[in-house]
Formats: sequence, structure tokens, C-alpha cells
Amino acid sequence: MRQILQAECSSEPIRVVHVDDDPFIGGLTKIYLERSGQITVYSCLEADQAFDYLTQNPVDVFISDYEMPGLNGIEFLKKLREQNCDLPFILFTGRGREDVVVDAYSNGATSYIQKGGEPKSQYAELLHKVIYTHRQYKSQQKVSHLSRIFRSLRVISHTLHEDEDIDSKLNRVCHQIISETGYRDVRLLLFKPDGGIGQMYHAGSTGTVDSSLSQIQEKALTSCMEKALLTPNGPIICSSGSNCVSCPLLPDHFGFKTLTMRLFYGGKTYGLISVSLDQEYARDPDEQALLVELSREIASAIYQSFQKEEHSAMETLIQANTKLDILNSLTRHDIKNELTITIFHMENLLELSEEIGVIREDISRLHDSLNNIQEHLMFSDVYQKIGMKKAKWLSLSSILENIRLTHNFGSVSIIHSTGTLEVYTDPMFGKIIVNLVENALMHGCRVTTLQVGFIEQVDSGILFIEDDGMGIPDEKKSRIFERGVGKNTGLGLYYTREILGLTGMSITETGTYGTGARFEIRIPRSCYRWYRGEDVGAHTGMVTGKEGRFR
Repeated sequence: MRQILQAECSSEPIRVVHVDDDPFIGGLTKIYLERSGQITVYSCLEADQAFDYLTQNPVDVFISDYEMPGLNGIEFLKKLREQNCDLPFILFTGRGREDVVVDAYSNGATSYIQKGGEPKSQYAELLHKVIYTHRQYKSQQKVSHLSRIFRSLRVISHTLHEDEDIDSKLNRVCHQIISETGYRDVRLLLFKPDGGIGQMYHAGSTGTVDSSLSQIQEKALTSCMEKALLTPNGPIICSSGSNCVSCPLLPDHFGFKTLTMRLFYGGKTYGLISVSLDQEYARDPDEQALLVELSREIASAIYQSFQKEEHSAMETLIQANTKLDILNSLTRHDIKNELTITIFHMENLLELSEEIGVIREDISRLHDSLNNIQEHLMFSDVYQKIGMKKAKWLSLSSILENIRLTHNFGSVSIIHSTGTLEVYTDPMFGKIIVNLVENALMHGCRVTTLQVGFIEQVDSGILFIEDDGMGIPDEKKSRIFERGVGKNTGLGLYYTREILGLTGMSITETGTYGTGARFEIRIPRSCYRWYRGEDVGAHTGMVTGKEGRFR
């Protein structure tokens, strides 16, 4: 285990602050830990020294004795947590009373080691704890960071596809970026159609943006902006230094790394996006990939705003993005790995909670966090596939027959009267129908018959899925499409509604409680037809034979 931890440890040493009123113990601890070559130790005789050091220097892990003059180890820990410092904290003390251990863990200690054993094995254990807790903390921070950015990307994508002017969209996007992803500031610099410097959108800036824009217009682009325009596949990284003295954006970037990338879509560059963030994230491949996806989303929205011709929702979906392809390919594997680690520790906590009740609330929060991460992974898997394949004419009859052949519904009868109806939509539409059928069977309680039909209206058609079960109470109808309701229903009604919305459709529940549920999908007139040919594909729902006549 320790060899694995050492192999995965960062090339940068782990910065440890050790507080112990015994200078001999402090010196001995420093020698043992720094001998590994992976740790640097700053030794303090009391907690106040540690706080003074923390205000001026970065720290990764705290090690503290219990009995000390001034603040004892638990009081030191409490004060750290009160100041929102969640760094790993190891209580390294000769006091082995149970109440001390319980008090330490209940106040947020990460680990506990009792002094007094054989020095070599004792310090080997301490070294292992430092490396392990540091790695665990970094992993949790990474998962939290990626989850937060993923949520932000979804919100931003939704904002950019709303029906409002591009100025409002870009202003909102800038504020969404800094509020959700942890970026310090963001700037979007757009070019005019003739190539000149246009408008700048921003959020989180402390300097005068109008002054910065004027200087850029007068003195041309900054050096990092020029480099970004020549870099086609990713952002360029800039550190504020001597070569940035004349840069008008320096006041907002000083002390941070800056990622700058062009806004490119459809063979044209529409401007630049520049964000400043903590140095540890700037060189992260996942962070850079997310900025690539974000720049594509923004550039696509700008492109759409310049078009005079209106496009259907499906065409817009196909043209707009690869829809989180980069996010899923680069981060899903990492998140799943970290989720496995988190589940492992939750199981340990479950066992420990039987003895120490004070941590049960933490376990509950951890459980909620795991559910949220799993929900994000599920949505990203489905969402990635939307728009990745060209829209096709899908046979409803073939989809329903395939469901009946591949699922065991027992004595439940499925009756459909869709005839030769075909829907022009994303191939993922079949998964939505499967989800609605399974949802009816799972929650209908006494379902014996499931009926699927279609009703034509003036400018649209209604595809309905109706069961004879209990139905949905009136007070719950407004909530079933909310996020987090009905989490054990496969794709989930929230995601079903969101995906249908992206393809120009909508869904409502119109059943009567006590007689059954009825879900109605409204399909635009241009997206359905009645096939009158001779051959309809039985597997994918596509027309596979000769051309037929359509109504």
C-alpha cells in the first residue's frame, strides 16, 4: 500500500506543519518525515505560531500534539475548522483516552496516532498517514471541483440555447462561470465582422474593464492573446511575470495562472476567452478540456446569433456542439475511480458509526454526495450521445415491438396503435420510450395493461403512453419532472424532459389518480410522418427498404 501511495504522490513535496511543545519531538518528527524526500516540515511549539505561518505560507497537512500551552490540540483543530480550513489534521499524541479520540474525530480530525511505540514503526505509520490523507484530500477536492464544473457547464449550455439576445447570454455566462467553477475572473473579447476589437464581457474583475478594453484597442492584443489565436487545439497558459508589465489585464491576473483560448466555430474565429484560476488547476488536462468545450459552446452561440435563417432544435443541436464529449472522455474515468475510493471509505465509516455515533450525520452527507455524483455520471453518459449521430426516421412500432421482445413484463399486456408512425429525431429517442414504459410498470403498482397511441392535432401530434395502474396524485404531478424526484427510474423523468426539450419536443402527465398515469409527448408536425412503403426496419426503427409514399 505504501509503495502505491508513494508512486502516485505529486512531484511537489507535501508541506506539513507540526505543532508540539517538545522541541525534541518536533526535531525528531521533522528528521523522520523529511528523510522520505516527499515531505517538508515546519515545526512549531504552539498553535499560534502555526496560525502565523498559515497566513503567509501554503500548507497541505497539519500534525498536532494534544497537550500544549495555550491552545491544546483539539482547540487548535476547532479554530482551524471555524476559519473554514478543511486541510487534513492528524492528532499525534501520547494521550490515548477514548474521549480524546472521539472529541478529535467529532471536530473534524482526519486521523489519530498515539505516541509511545517503537520509533521506527511509529514514524513509518505517521509518514504513511501524511501521504495517504494528503492524497485522499486532493482526490476529494478534484472530484468536487470536476462535479462543480460539470454542473456549471450544464447551466451554461442551457443559458446559451435560451431564446434571448446574445449580449444577455454572454453576460450571464460570465457570471455563471465564476460563481460555479471557482474561476477568479473571466473575460470574453469579441471581434467585429471586419476583424477589429469589439465588445468585452467580464465577471470577477477588479480593474477597470473599459480602460483595459481601450488599451487593447489602441495597442492591439496582448502577447497571450496573440499566442492563443495561433494555437488551434487548446488554451495557452500564462503566468504573470516581467513580460506582462505592460499588459492592461495584469491587475486581475497577478498571482494566478491564466488560460486563454480562441472562440472558434464553423471555420471562423469570433473572439477570445480568458480566465484566471489557481495554479494547481491551470495545468490540469481536465480543466483545459473543459475550457475547450466551454469555448466551443460560446462560439457556437455567437455563430447562431449571426445567422438570419431559423433552424430547428435538432439541427441546432447537431451544429452546436459535440455535447460534453470531451468532458465524458477525460473525466468520467477519473470520477468513477474517485467514487470507488469514496464508497470504500463510506463502508468503513458505516462500521465505525456503530461505535461512534457522532459521525452518523457525516455518513448521511457522504451518501447524498455519492448519489449526486452517480446522477451526474448517468446524465453525462446519456447526454453525450445526443446529437452525436444524425437524426433519423424511427418507427414507433419497431421500437415498441423491440421492447416487448427484450423485456419480461410478466402478465402485463402492451397494446400499441401507432401503425406506421415514424418520428424524425435522435436515435436516443428509443431509450426515452423504454424509460417511460419501465417507469409505468415500476410505479403503477397494479398495472395490467399499457397502451401506446398517437393523436394528430393541427400543428403537432401527441404520442401517449397510458397505464391502468394507480396513477399519480394531483399534488405530486407538478414535482415528478423535478430533478431528484424518482431517482430509481432509470433515465429519470427530469432527464427525459430535458432531452425531449433539446429535440424540440415536450412531455406532460395528464392521467387521473386512481385510474392510471398518462404521459403525453408533443411532437412538432415537421418531425413525424406516416410511412406507406413496403419495408420498415424491425431493429432500429429506420426505413431500410424501397422508398415509399408519405402523408
